[in-house]
Amino acid sequence: MKLRLGPVLACLLFAPSFAAYAEDKPPAAADLLFESQQLANTKPGEELDYSYSQKSADPAKYGPAFDDKIKLSIEDAGKASDERNVRVEMFSAERHKAAGPFEGMTGNPVLSLFLENNIQQLSNLLHANPRYLKNAIRRALRDAPSAPDQIDGQKQAWRVEVAPFKDDPQKDRMNGLETLTYVFRVAPDLPGAVYEIDISARDAAGAVLIEEKLHYDGKKS
Repeated sequence: MKLRLGPVLACLLFAPSFAAYAEDKPPAAADLLFESQQLANTKPGEELDYSYSQKSADPAKYGPAFDDKIKLSIEDAGKASDERNVRVEMFSAERHKAAGPFEGMTGNPVLSLFLENNIQQLSNLLHANPRYLKNAIRRALRDAPSAPDQIDGQKQAWRVEVAPFKDDPQKDRMNGLETLTYVFRVAPDLPGAVYEIDISARDAAGAVLIEEKLHYDGKKS
């Protein structure tokens, strides 16, 4: 039986079409992030490791800075060759969050888990409806292009950058976080495809107000 995803995670995932994209034509962000077979280059028994960091200009206001890890354990789904079961260890000790396991996956769950965590934090900080925040991010990604990127050792890589709240009608209530920018870096041939996600808001002088970052650290067999 497949896992029933949480409401934020389920709505962020798009119906899969797994369209291939040509090297000379940047894919749409939605195709790249949510409709591609990101786990195709993983094998059962492998472990994908990601480093996570959070920092802010005002820990009392935005929460304390910390570094942690997210680990994905790849398992055989026993079905189609492009599907994987994925067990997740999201953060450690007192920060540990329940996540998964995910069955029959083709996309990398770390992307949506990271976005879901971000939306929950924003909702708490701004006392905002998470559905409103989710829809703003979803609209921005749906309409966004991608651009070629360079990631060491990868023959093909893409970058997606969006600022979902810059023109939001409620931005005056976001206490400076309307400047939030979401940057995704993806390499289709990388195990799990997701290389880096950087979410940050800056003040008028360019100083970081809050930043949340995920980075691929490699795989273990």
